[in-house]
Amino acid sequence: MGKRVLIVTNTASMIKLFNIRNIEILQKLGHEVIVATNFSNPGTISEQVNQELIKKLRDLNVKLYNIEFSRGVGNPISNRRAFKELCKIVDDNSINVIHTHAPLSSIISRRVAHAKKIKCIYTSHGFQFFHGGPLKNWLLFYPVERFYAKYTDALITINKDDYKIAQTFPSKHVYYIPGVGTNITQMKKYYKSSRNIVRKRIRKELGVTPNDFLILSVGELSKRKNHLTVLKAIARLNNPSIKYIVAGIGPEDEKLKEESKKLGLEKQFKLLGFKKNVRDLYLAADLNTFISLREGLGMGGLEGCALGLYIVTSKNTGAKDYVTNTEMGIKVSNPLNVSEVAEAIKKVMHKHIVVKPDYKSLLKFDVANVDKLMEKIYRKEIG
Repeated sequence: MGKRVLIVTNTASMIKLFNIRNIEILQKLGHEVIVATNFSNPGTISEQVNQELIKKLRDLNVKLYNIEFSRGVGNPISNRRAFKELCKIVDDNSINVIHTHAPLSSIISRRVAHAKKIKCIYTSHGFQFFHGGPLKNWLLFYPVERFYAKYTDALITINKDDYKIAQTFPSKHVYYIPGVGTNITQMKKYYKSSRNIVRKRIRKELGVTPNDFLILSVGELSKRKNHLTVLKAIARLNNPSIKYIVAGIGPEDEKLKEESKKLGLEKQFKLLGFKKNVRDLYLAADLNTFISLREGLGMGGLEGCALGLYIVTSKNTGAKDYVTNTEMGIKVSNPLNVSEVAEAIKKVMHKHIVVKPDYKSLLKFDVANVDKLMEKIYRKEIG
């Protein structure tokens, strides 16, 4: 007999980007799926995409609940309200299992699961503490994650470093899956068949000449994604042939625009907003800068690698699981060090690096493999 599974995320974007296939796997296994997330403030997707997501979920016969989780660690009042709302959802729907994602909603969800004596699965999309990360994050977040691990029946990690740490936690079961899955096989075909044609078309649309060096970043406009350091590095290089585009939305939008003006980069920098299809941008660019301060794995880096784009990324994030050699990219030690980032960009420009993707090593991140692993976990944990 199928179970009733509640999927909980901080924002609707986490459902759109990471959980549609999980929902379909659960339904295939005969379970009923209910979703609780923040549709009011959907995160890194546009409102149009948010509405499309709501329609898709309803078409899949998924019952939806809107819970306005706060950003960051939240506050006692909003967190308590979210706890009560989740408890009511569990009671009203006779929930058997919670599968939760993201730090704040997962703390609240695990408290709910413990209070209601139901099973809880937690997917960590990157611990907020990591080897080489800030000491304050270890002091603040490590004890919290370790404490709530005892309320976690299954802890799923998406990079190898987190998996090593998680194995020391008191969770009943700990799993590793290589990311959330992306279509590596499809991108391989697209790269081989379309790169040159798409590259010319997109660069023309962006007003980028064949002689320009086009840098791309994909991701939320936030401090964590660290686009500001890339801007400062480009300003330091003082080369008008460098063009920098960012695909994404977020709270740092105005700050990035203002900073580009201060640095005299208005003609070299462009924010593209949310893009449904970023694959063509990877084919058009010469370099992918993905220097997040913290990253579970980083789809914006992985997909770029699969589409043959050289990357400058951060040494101590999950990106090192797929950037395994200097033929694929450069890993900077300190993503906030403007000089180090500028030197990395300069090195790529001078060498004119063209990547031949190592699909043999990248295929483990393919949706087919990740979905197979997730189905195995669901079968073991839920039945």
